[in-house]
Amino acid sequence: MLNRLLNAATGWYVQRGLRAYHHYPANKTAVVFIDVQDAFIAPEPTLAASLAGLARLARSRQFLVVHAPMTVLSGASFPTPAHREIERSLSSQPEAPNISSAVGLSPSDVVLPKRSTLSIFGLPEVDALIESRGLEHLILAGPLGDLTLDSSLRDAVQRDLHVTVVSDCVAASSAAALELELRYTMPRYAHLVTELEHLERLSRP
Repeated sequence: MLNRLLNAATGWYVQRGLRAYHHYPANKTAVVFIDVQDAFIAPEPTLAASLAGLARLARSRQFLVVHAPMTVLSGASFPTPAHREIERSLSSQPEAPNISSAVGLSPSDVVLPKRSTLSIFGLPEVDALIESRGLEHLILAGPLGDLTLDSSLRDAVQRDLHVTVVSDCVAASSAAALELELRYTMPRYAHLVTELEHLERLSRP
């Protein structure tokens, strides 16, 4: 009997303590589209539809929408296989580097300078944006789940930011890599890995 009461009390305390993790104040939340560019989105129509849904949700909740595009790495002494893979995709056609029309661009969006680092935090503008806007919650999405999104997620957590990953708005280099990221890797770092439908319920005003 005593154990049941202790378990119930502990459960209540944990639930109360974690309630803030499932709250997304509009003025402290940003949805970050990492490398949502034609090179990576065009072959993924299902992903494109999910990303479009996330963009609509973000704007309806008045979250800041941030686009973090990648550019071709040039002049690196030791390019990694990941960088070479990205370079091939971005060089495949003239439209490849463009931000995908699936998410579109709104006048209120922030478009970061194109970067050559895997993590978006390779840009000093990211830390400056977070500080100037008072951001505490980042909702991450993008097609390179096992490359740039993974790297950005880890760096965000190192900065003591609350991070959510929208699972149906993420892709990876293979089905196995995506499963590994969403089932094992990302849940160790993100506060919440969830589907778009669930995020919509959580973020209701």
